[in-house]
Amino acid sequence: MSSDGRIQFYSKGGVATDVAICSEIGASILQDGGNAVDAAVASCFCLGVINSHTSGLGGGGFMIVQDQKTQKSWGYDFREVAPLRCSTDMFCGKEDRVYSSGLSVGVPGEVKGLEVVHKAHGRLKWHQVVKPAADMARKGFTVTENQAKSLQTKVQASDFKGKFKEVFAPGGEILQAGDFIRRPDLAATLDLIAEQGSDALYLGQIADTIIQAVEDAGGILSIEDLQQYEVIQRNIIQTEFNGGYVSTMQAPSSGPILLLLINLLEGFNWTAESVSDPKTYHQMTEAFKFAFAHLGDLGDPEFNSTAVNNKLMQIISKEYGNTLRNKIDNYSHPVEYYGVKYESVQNGGTTHISVIDEDDLLVSLTTSLNLWFGSQIMTSSGIILNNSMADFSNPSLPSLYNLPPNPNNLIEPGKRPMSSMAPTIVSNKNTIMAIGASGGSRIISGVAQVIADVMLFDLNLTYAIDKPRLHNQLYPDITEYENGVPEDVLNYLEKRGENIQPFSKILISVIQAVMKTSGEIYARSDCRKGGKAAICFKDN
Repeated sequence: MSSDGRIQFYSKGGVATDVAICSEIGASILQDGGNAVDAAVASCFCLGVINSHTSGLGGGGFMIVQDQKTQKSWGYDFREVAPLRCSTDMFCGKEDRVYSSGLSVGVPGEVKGLEVVHKAHGRLKWHQVVKPAADMARKGFTVTENQAKSLQTKVQASDFKGKFKEVFAPGGEILQAGDFIRRPDLAATLDLIAEQGSDALYLGQIADTIIQAVEDAGGILSIEDLQQYEVIQRNIIQTEFNGGYVSTMQAPSSGPILLLLINLLEGFNWTAESVSDPKTYHQMTEAFKFAFAHLGDLGDPEFNSTAVNNKLMQIISKEYGNTLRNKIDNYSHPVEYYGVKYESVQNGGTTHISVIDEDDLLVSLTTSLNLWFGSQIMTSSGIILNNSMADFSNPSLPSLYNLPPNPNNLIEPGKRPMSSMAPTIVSNKNTIMAIGASGGSRIISGVAQVIADVMLFDLNLTYAIDKPRLHNQLYPDITEYENGVPEDVLNYLEKRGENIQPFSKILISVIQAVMKTSGEIYARSDCRKGGKAAICFKDN
């Protein structure tokens, strides 16, 4: 096995995550006879230990499994769910509790989601894919640069409380990159999950620690919420693209918005030479705006299903993409021009895993706690709980842009909030690729740019992922750019009326991808977060 920050090719399998050792654990699973699902699950548990600010047992997400040989694919929604005792106006007069309180916690879905997918598609025993993460938590590991940055920017040392303080600010000092940390409490929890499966978390003693932590923080999560949680298997949605297909998850993921954007980009009829044309960047930026204008239109399809599904089918249709593309000209326009109706909710704190194995089984898995460290509530069993209730549209909060809340994303018992997550698989006669990202709303623009660079502009995977990116989500109407975007492009955008600004936050979007093209297989982890992909080879 080998791990490297640059492009990688291999003959047996590969794993791309944003932490090198978690990619290595996934590759070890492949080497030991596991398949792509086994590797993805093991890597996911590992990420929840090491980068616990972005994902973990207290979160939720989405996963696509695709068997390229049989042309079958499956989509799994294990997004968090609103508690049974919630209400649309539950944050009225409690606006300060939306992001970091017991009320912000939704029913976690990650553990049950991983178990359901593993039972359906995995090859190894369950305990074999959980044990590496448990061992990592028990033996200890070093704090990553990314987690250290999140600790410094997310909270002050004085804000740390209880178990959270004990783990991340021992002695009152916030952990720094390179510090050594052990998580025996989390190791014990993972041991129980390895032995008892998801029942340990949803029915057993771990469930009691979750409910107690939420109640102590003023929340409304109940044992009934945990007992009734279900993973939903959803039909994959896809669009034809460049002689193949782009496949992704339905709402409440942002997969439909990604497909709208892909349809918009394909219709510009770019060639390989278009990659350096400043006009291409302008067209892409305008396409971003039209796509993000629809982010506030969707919601959980189990609620108001007719309206949501009708809107979804409209958004992903080629005809609708053509209609919107015809509105793109040589200039930027006021935000009203792009047709936005409702405010969309922004989120982050995410991680992505892409895996391919020797049998051309692909996995694209995105999971999250929502914002960094979720609700900032840690159970006595070592689980950091999500704050996914903040992902619902909230009439109690003032609108930043004078837009009404999305009626399809209002809080209701048992409902799943909208998410920016968009795990994706791309395929044509020569290439298959599992791809996804972290980065909140920037997931959508980042994944679309890499797909275009690889599939339309014929760039290699490393260059496509490392290449500086743009982002515009319409509200605010600012075109952010990374260092390295050519000056002639920036000048052109300004002349077209774009409001350009250098990207000022820690990360824009972080891509993880694996790809097999013309029989050669590659894996790449985005350098922006310090991750490394891992590879394994067939035995001689």
